[in-house]
Amino acid sequence: MKNIPLMMSGVVLAGILSTGALAEDKYGLQGAGELGYTNTTGNTESSAVYGALKVNYIQAKYEFKSNFEINNKSENGDQTQERFVADLQYNRFYSQNRDYYSFVQGRFEKDKFADLDLDSLFTVGLGKTFIKDEKTLLKAEAGLGYQLTDYIVADDVEQTIGRLKGEYAYTFNQHVKFTQDAIVYGGGEQTKIETNTGIKVKMAERLSLKAAYQYRSNSDPAPGVKKEDTQTIITLMYDF
Repeated sequence: MKNIPLMMSGVVLAGILSTGALAEDKYGLQGAGELGYTNTTGNTESSAVYGALKVNYIQAKYEFKSNFEINNKSENGDQTQERFVADLQYNRFYSQNRDYYSFVQGRFEKDKFADLDLDSLFTVGLGKTFIKDEKTLLKAEAGLGYQLTDYIVADDVEQTIGRLKGEYAYTFNQHVKFTQDAIVYGGGEQTKIETNTGIKVKMAERLSLKAAYQYRSNSDPAPGVKKEDTQTIITLMYDF
């Protein structure tokens, strides 16, 4: 799994050398909600709930993007995961086909079992869409920012960070779509990497089944917390 960010870098580099006609955007409010739930009984009783909500407001010269996630797990009555994420981003476009833009981002994360009381990230930078047509999306972003990590027990961390993100999507047909993204927040105190790999299968006009694999790493987490974390998620998605 450590090679996934390197694979994404290769994809983004290939996109720099590629060209493609931009697909026409749909303006206004749009988004998607996801929900996944599992429950196991027997020798081990466990339950897991994953929910996500993405809401975007798109106009010709700008867009607001938001993403909210909740992830809770318990085993034999004991809580084993409690994670909340809110990611907000504003993009300002500088060309008619919307392939060049600047962005401002704020990201907030709470994770009791990673000793995170609140991890706050604020970044600004530039983005470029290399390919956007009916089948393929390829884009990248780079920026600088500030990170403030308030731990529950460990000493707090403040640092200046660099931000790199790559995003790729390919639509096989009207029913099946592949998505891949990778993001790196790097600073002198710690470097965070997150990648998301997913397959979305359309079941009805607005309803889809999504299977995703998430990889997260932190080069210097709180004492007693593992540097790497992975998760496989299966959800129902409703687009609006």
